[in-house]
Amino acid sequence: MDRSRKMSETEAEIMEVLWSAGEPMSASRLISYFAEERGKVWKAPTLATFLARLSQKGLVGSERRGRVPCYYPLKTRAEYESDVAREVLDTLYQGSVTRFFAALCGDTPLSEEDRRELRAWLEREE
Repeated sequence: MDRSRKMSETEAEIMEVLWSAGEPMSASRLISYFAEERGKVWKAPTLATFLARLSQKGLVGSERRGRVPCYYPLKTRAEYESDVAREVLDTLYQGSVTRFFAALCGDTPLSEEDRRELRAWLEREE
């Protein structure tokens, strides 16, 4: 995933709502949700801009329900997080998990519980 596909903070908020909704949402429903639940008052063109950006990034699709477009996530949260993690690994650590863990832990040793969980994850059967 290139940098242009990473979400802004506002885009991430919209995706959280879409991921949680479990069904496509209209723009008016999204505007109402953000006003009522998050105290964010958006005009339709503002939301349309964010939805268009998410669509360009391959994260949001739309379908018509009658004459109303409804929006839904094209990737699950886990798929998006995996894409972002893979890009960080590839970009900053040349794909090396070992280099990533070394940078993550630095001089701090892993706790026994972390070691046990990591060992179990590494030894899992696929």
